[in-house]
Amino acid sequence: MMRKPLLQVLIGALGLLLVLIVVLLVRAWRVGQQVESLENPEPLQRALDAEALAQRLAGALRFPTVSNQDPARIDSGAFRALHAYLEENFPQVHTHLRREIIGGLSLLYTWPGQDTTLPAVVFMGHQDVVPIATPEAWTHPPFGGVVADGFVWGRGALDDKIGVLGVLEAVEHLLADGFRPVRTVYLAFGHDEEVGGRHGARQIAERLAARGVRLIAVVDEGGFVVDGVIPGMTRPVALVGVAEKGYVSLELTATAPGGHSSTPPAQTAIGTLSRAIVTLENNPFPARLDGPTRGLLERLAPYAAFGPRVVLANLWLFGPVVKGMLARSPAGNASLRTTTAPTIFEAGVKENVLPTQARVVVNFRIYPGETVESVERRVRTLLEDLPVQVRRLEETATDPSPVSDFEGGAFRRVVAAIRQARAEAPPVVAPYLVPGATDARYFTALSPNVYRFIGARITPELLATIHGVDERVPVDEYVQAVRTYYALIRTLSGP
Repeated sequence: MMRKPLLQVLIGALGLLLVLIVVLLVRAWRVGQQVESLENPEPLQRALDAEALAQRLAGALRFPTVSNQDPARIDSGAFRALHAYLEENFPQVHTHLRREIIGGLSLLYTWPGQDTTLPAVVFMGHQDVVPIATPEAWTHPPFGGVVADGFVWGRGALDDKIGVLGVLEAVEHLLADGFRPVRTVYLAFGHDEEVGGRHGARQIAERLAARGVRLIAVVDEGGFVVDGVIPGMTRPVALVGVAEKGYVSLELTATAPGGHSSTPPAQTAIGTLSRAIVTLENNPFPARLDGPTRGLLERLAPYAAFGPRVVLANLWLFGPVVKGMLARSPAGNASLRTTTAPTIFEAGVKENVLPTQARVVVNFRIYPGETVESVERRVRTLLEDLPVQVRRLEETATDPSPVSDFEGGAFRRVVAAIRQARAEAPPVVAPYLVPGATDARYFTALSPNVYRFIGARITPELLATIHGVDERVPVDEYVQAVRTYYALIRTLSGP
């Protein structure tokens, strides 16, 4: 008597499964039909001298413009020498644009547009670089500015003198071509991005705000072009940062009586902090598949192979699976959640002496939708049963940036310019969440369209050289970066 109802249930379940499969396949097929034509964009008709470009970038890398948390310890002479170098090598820029020194060493150039009533556009970069820990490990001296083996080698080649020199090269060539922007163009080159940008980019943004400047868009460092990195993608992908994560460091401190190591108590200061770190690492912030990360996956879906497209076109069902897959890698995990990273641990002065205090600094990169306050509140809740003091290091705390529009007209201009600059193999252009901090965050009050992108294609190997050893950029990709800036300036400064 039970067989007939059971059979009906099985038939019904099979029918539902077939319907689900059909829905998934139809959605994947429909997404595939949404592919925008990437073929034959109007090519950029501008020849560039690759060797000359490489040598000028190399020359700029020879100035040790290292930033420092203490402004008094900055080698201001290196920055001023770089300024003189830029003036010598970009005569058209320094003839036709007005240059101002902001915050002591930062540069602001103004290129007046034909219609000053229209919102302007800002192109950014930063002059400063991070220190060199092991110069002996470099193939070429970090401040040698060497062009060899198809690369420009040196600290700042990717972070971020490529941006400063790339923008200046593009403007120099545009001026030589007789180009006149319709909108006013600002070039903003900070000098302390690597230590927070408070004396450089922030002051430039404040200066523009005080002048009542409105902006159609801002373009800074952030994403690159990647190829063969994203599974299922056969085309290169231009990752345009549309938001950046926030930043806060919390200092955790534990105290104990101390004494001789031969008679330790049940709970030491180091042990207490170790339990605190384990607690934080075992309770990661929740993963979220929304905002720029979801936008990235949805933008890639039409161009993915059919198997991955079925998944990406149906995130309503496969979202948990995708989150699990992304979370397996550090970069993918960072695109989903606020990350927790203990970076400094201090305790003890002698091997047989119990420390009376232990200290750890934990750095959090904050996902959009959360705040410095919410991160601190969660940490305090997780550690409330441990005798640990929590203190925020205020000087570096920032909330995540707003998420810039990646559907509107300004972003479409960015997409068109990037494809035009790489017309021989036009990339898919997709939004991206920048895990680190950039100077662009100071400009979000001036424009809803703040984008972070350098038009060079880099490999994971090259990406690892940023703040590392043997930083370098391929000469041909630096040329592509200049071409991209050229196209972006023409496009974004138009009516």
